[in-house]
Amino acid sequence: MVANSEILLSKCALFREQGEFIDVRLKVCDDEFPAHRIVLAANSDYFHAMFARGMKESNQEVIELKDENISAAALKIVMDAIYGGEININDENVFDVLLAADHLQVRSVIQQCCEYLQTEFVQRKFDLQTYCRTCSIADRHGLNDLKEAAQREMALIYKEVCGRDEFLSHFEADQLSGLVSRDDLNAPSENFVFKSVMQWIKYKKEERMGVAAKVIGAVRLGLVDIKDVIEELDTEEMQVIPEIHMLFHRTLIHYCSPSSRSMFALEKGKPRSVSPVLLAILPKSEIKCFDVMSKTWKQLPSMPQLNEATECYCAQHVGNYLYVAAKTNEDFLIYCYDIVHNTWGTLPPLPSSANQIGSLCYFEDHIYVIYQYSAPFRYNVVTNHWQSVASSSIGCNNLDPKTFCSKAGVVYKSCIYVLHGQGHSYFNLPSSYYKSEPFLSVLFCFDPKRNGWEQKAPTKTPHFGSSLLVVNNKLYVAGGTCSITAENIPKPSGNEAAVEVYDKEENTWSVVQQTHIPPNNHRAVEVGGKVFFIINCFPVDSGITISPGEVYPAVLDGWENLGKVDKSAVLCYVPVKMENLTAENT
Repeated sequence: MVANSEILLSKCALFREQGEFIDVRLKVCDDEFPAHRIVLAANSDYFHAMFARGMKESNQEVIELKDENISAAALKIVMDAIYGGEININDENVFDVLLAADHLQVRSVIQQCCEYLQTEFVQRKFDLQTYCRTCSIADRHGLNDLKEAAQREMALIYKEVCGRDEFLSHFEADQLSGLVSRDDLNAPSENFVFKSVMQWIKYKKEERMGVAAKVIGAVRLGLVDIKDVIEELDTEEMQVIPEIHMLFHRTLIHYCSPSSRSMFALEKGKPRSVSPVLLAILPKSEIKCFDVMSKTWKQLPSMPQLNEATECYCAQHVGNYLYVAAKTNEDFLIYCYDIVHNTWGTLPPLPSSANQIGSLCYFEDHIYVIYQYSAPFRYNVVTNHWQSVASSSIGCNNLDPKTFCSKAGVVYKSCIYVLHGQGHSYFNLPSSYYKSEPFLSVLFCFDPKRNGWEQKAPTKTPHFGSSLLVVNNKLYVAGGTCSITAENIPKPSGNEAAVEVYDKEENTWSVVQQTHIPPNNHRAVEVGGKVFFIINCFPVDSGITISPGEVYPAVLDGWENLGKVDKSAVLCYVPVKMENLTAENT
């Protein structure tokens, strides 16, 4: 059965063809196009505003369109698309039609043009001229999806095109800086990127010195050979530009003091990578990575092993560094992996009061170490020193050693949130809670600015070994188990804990019903409209999204191998060069 809207549209198209009920004509140069005001207003924000707001054109029988972006041929295609629902575009006319539709604010035609460019033209006929024109139009008209598609394709072939004459002559500064800023830029090294940028500047030096700082600033100078940086930037003509002088000065400081975790090191020293890789780290064992394409764990021999550690507890990735909490014999240490130089080191020794570490959190130049049974400490990555953190009468430092503490800590809304303990008798909670629900976990919030703790609400259900995670700007607890022993002693058992979400304004938890997750052995949970796998107390984003209103269960086929990793392995996401990944299955 044909929908009423389709019948109405076909009738209007017939009326237009036969010249019936025409109440306006659009004119471009000598060509006129008959139309109906109500159809134009329904499909074009431009005409809706014109007719609804009483502009002088609203009562004219002929409206002349004088904008240079609108040609008669392009307008005919736009009008046919409005009345017929289909668009007749090809490689030769797509840009003209897009410009006309964008000026007239015909959203349906704009969308179809962008889809054509992204799926057909960009991938099939992509060259420098296409890229420059596509980016110019996308920038001028705010077509961000189109710009992203074009940049993504150009990033893949950057190594091949950056030395061509048309690249050197036609690329604009905004286009080059936007491209060089991308993580997925395909280049042999950052030296290669730096030299290609300098070559572009020198090609038209007189007119491009004014934008030199912008394009050089997009290069990750912390990864460039310092001799090349000095050779190119330590010149009179470069040093007179304040922005370049500052970049050069900060680069020198970075190379003289490579241990500094400054913002420059985090921004200008970040290795390029297509995407973070899920790693599994074990002491005295080869690092493994999870290949999302084959959904298998593979060896990563390019990353050195933690040969001195005897146990690993948790990890935190920050800029160019990966921090791993571990134990060596009887000492607790924080190992530091330098991603750029592919080497392991250690932070200064932890305070003597340290015991088993539950989680690591990073916030504003500090690594927060959350212990299982004592007050936290934090490490200042700038000053390279440990600092004490305020203890609290309600904090985990006063828990009975027999009480099990969840390995859960996360940064949320500029504070450190920690889920601790089972056993309300160890917290300042009413006795009624203890009698009715004696083994719920309690949320604590540490405010770094005031260096103080605040006790929050207990969870609705018990949680043992669960994880805190932030999804869509909401705080969740997921994973772990929920049962206790017959002796009322909280110990993990086989029953999975519920997923709960925290309401900060109301200070309450509520259970998230798992309506789209079928019974499974994958440790999969539904969190914020996405599917996560909680493996070794670490939330792994599967990339599976659940559409609003979806009634079918999420398909989890093929993810069996994700959980087939040593239970003592520490999981984390780290940017790794794709060429360093091996193809051998474990």
